[in-house]
Amino acid sequence: MHDVALLVAAAAVAHLFARWLQASAVPFLLVAGAVAVRVAHFSEAFLGDAVVLGASFLLFTAGMDLSARRVRSQAGMALRVGTAQFLALAAVGFGAGVVLGYSALEGAYLALALTASSTLVGIRVLKRRRQMFEPFGRLVLGVLLLQDLLVVLSVPLVLGIATGGLAAWQTTSGVALLTGLTLVARRWVGPLLVRVEREGELVLLAALSLLFVFTAVSVWTGVPGVVAAFLAGVSLSSFPVDGVVRPYLTPIADFFGAIFFTALGALVVAPTLAQVGQAVLLAALLAGVTIPLVASLAVRSGLSVRAALEAGLLLSQTSEISLVLVLSGWLQGHIGEDVFTVVALVTMLTILATPLLATDRVALRLAHLLPQRTPSPAPAPTGHVLVLGAGATGAALLEDLILADCRLVVVDDDPSLVGRLRDAGIQVVRGDVSDPRVLDAAGASDASLIVSTLHHPHDVSTVLAHASGVPVLVRVFDAPEAEWVRGHGGEPVHFYEASAHLLLEWVEEEREWLDEMMAARTPPRR
Repeated sequence: MHDVALLVAAAAVAHLFARWLQASAVPFLLVAGAVAVRVAHFSEAFLGDAVVLGASFLLFTAGMDLSARRVRSQAGMALRVGTAQFLALAAVGFGAGVVLGYSALEGAYLALALTASSTLVGIRVLKRRRQMFEPFGRLVLGVLLLQDLLVVLSVPLVLGIATGGLAAWQTTSGVALLTGLTLVARRWVGPLLVRVEREGELVLLAALSLLFVFTAVSVWTGVPGVVAAFLAGVSLSSFPVDGVVRPYLTPIADFFGAIFFTALGALVVAPTLAQVGQAVLLAALLAGVTIPLVASLAVRSGLSVRAALEAGLLLSQTSEISLVLVLSGWLQGHIGEDVFTVVALVTMLTILATPLLATDRVALRLAHLLPQRTPSPAPAPTGHVLVLGAGATGAALLEDLILADCRLVVVDDDPSLVGRLRDAGIQVVRGDVSDPRVLDAAGASDASLIVSTLHHPHDVSTVLAHASGVPVLVRVFDAPEAEWVRGHGGEPVHFYEASAHLLLEWVEEEREWLDEMMAARTPPRR
């Protein structure tokens, strides 16, 4: 209990410093753990349990974000990109292990460690930037889901090398059993939680009980607990189950997330100069393979160059699952402490670097390294309404403009949306709105009106400069964004106003149904 209290206190101090400096808490948590271990002298077993427990809760909540339905439109692209990245990084990791003098088993662990990107980091970055449902965001989610599944399937192979065929067969059976439990829970447990959504304590206890059932199966079958936690989260990822469970689990996940990074900082011993060099080399190999591979495949599949590069940058780190698997291998004597230390350093370096590198600015600077896709050579239109983005908001707008008999041209980089719009007879230019050639093909400077439904108003900076004199309506989410748009010559349209208008219209249309629902939920007076 004393060790737990000290670990929590170290995490709390780290969060206070991060809040004071208005910076990410992760580096402070790692430093706090490194300092705390020199004061309290935690045991390796305790720190290992804390890392596994923290990662389990993090991956439990992260799994709820990885619904296959959310990435259905990018499923083919995610399958191609994720499989290619997994195989390429596995080969690079094993080859690097051989070159660095590791054994075949240590090389297999190293290969597995490099293959999966961080689900936690990817989802957090996408959520913070409101890019979960953009084309490249759905691609990233699909690749993360596929990678985690491939890592789960690869665990028996690595254990088979380490402990023999019987253990591998047991682990394979455990993965199959957990997969079956995932399907059962999605079918039966999720709907039950929705029915009792107003009973917060019951929802929380039921969700935690599901996690503990999956964990118990993993202990019985030899499957790593983090794998079971991830699958338990996937079992609750369907809509609206995830929305019911998440508000109750988020504070718990945030707490154990702090424990995870603090314990990780305490567990990693002071590395040697050679280990630091190996970690930097592996991190460079990881980024050097992932970014061009993911970007080139995504561009061939129809994404714009910038979106494809952002996807590659977001997938250029190692995963919590891989880290815990390597930790487990170290504690079981399958690999040496130096391998774990190197992998832990790679994980920390890449996790810390991802939010700094996976940005629009970096993607734009790298864009010249990939061949630009040239829009189809069709005559540029004039006097039309140009719509930038055809997602959920853009689709509703298009319906109104079609009814108003407006001549429409749409710019979007989502190949599935572009195909559907062209099938409907709408003129579409596929590409990035920040590319002047795309804007020329769409006739931006000769349009009568430009409407942007993009998530980020700053994405239309090129449009505002390119189409000087054309009215540009830009969707914004807050006052600073509106001020920026006005300062650059555009006209902001607050998203909440449009949403409120649509909501009121929907309420009026469904008034009778809503009255019936309220009457059914109102208990009779006694």
